[in-house]
Amino acid sequence: MISFFKQLGMAAIALLPLMSFGALQMGNVQVGKASGNVSLIDAKSQRKPLTAGLVFQEGNRIETAADSTAELVFSNGASLILTPGTLLEVRTFRQVPSAAIVDPYRQIKADPSPSVTEVEVTRGKIIGEVRKLNSLSTFTVKTPVGLTRIRGTVFIVEYLVKDGIGQQNVTCVRGSVVSSVEGGNTGLVTIDPGYSSSFFKPVEEANILQKRIQEGIQQLIRSYIFTTPSEWFSDIALFLTKYSTLPPEVPTTIGSMAPTAPKQEDVFPNGSTVPVEPYGRDITNGPVDGEKKPIAKVSSPDAPMTLSNGGGGTTYDESLKKIYDNVNRSVEMKQLNPTPTGG
Repeated sequence: MISFFKQLGMAAIALLPLMSFGALQMGNVQVGKASGNVSLIDAKSQRKPLTAGLVFQEGNRIETAADSTAELVFSNGASLILTPGTLLEVRTFRQVPSAAIVDPYRQIKADPSPSVTEVEVTRGKIIGEVRKLNSLSTFTVKTPVGLTRIRGTVFIVEYLVKDGIGQQNVTCVRGSVVSSVEGGNTGLVTIDPGYSSSFFKPVEEANILQKRIQEGIQQLIRSYIFTTPSEWFSDIALFLTKYSTLPPEVPTTIGSMAPTAPKQEDVFPNGSTVPVEPYGRDITNGPVDGEKKPIAKVSSPDAPMTLSNGGGGTTYDESLKKIYDNVNRSVEMKQLNPTPTGG
């Protein structure tokens, strides 16, 4: 009998890593700041006011009115700040339970456990700051025309529609992001610090576009990469200072990048949406002569803010599901072999 209980105890000890690691469960999103008229829209399209301190989970949408903003802080330490006129859905946010997930979530310095985050910007613009991700984690921002895989740390994703053309703008301030447009020839575009990209794609089959779409949709999909204008850095820094609870060094570091960046008028002369050389170029059909960047490059401060080593998906809803499945599978494998050994 003693031997039986001894074996039972040893089995329980062996199971401890499995019990402590757990499986992906719904994470929490906490409202850091909210100003003006901001709504939380649930899966049944029921609205309620979004206020500071409110906690919610995946499956909800956030909408800011024309004069309103909202800051969302995830329980993996990441932050998203919604600018006025933005509609965002937290489609998926799952993470492995961990004692390192502490409230308030702003004090979390790095992703405490494997997590899967997928949000969609249906309208408007978000400014994000992703803390160092767990090696199994993913963070993806989707728009109706493309997606962006966040590797960290500070980034901007904007989506707008004009004359039936959807425009996805992505800026990398620090770290690295990978972006793409559905149906385009560019594939995945890596955007380094100090650079931005713009993707244009038809989203409505209006009469004025129907014939051209039938002739070849590729001709209507355009992609550009360019040096981020100085005004953008200044605006981001001011916006974060006023509407976020991020540490002061984050907007300060971003603002310090403005003096070495070109003016917006130089990048987009006469109000054009197409960047000009040497600050930007057309990458619709992929890099030319192996060149990956515009000639001009902004100088970024050496002082690090936060870093991310996360990955993510490369296509759309099908692949986003694969991301979740892959992370879940990786978590399960780690459960079965918490201390891998060579064979």
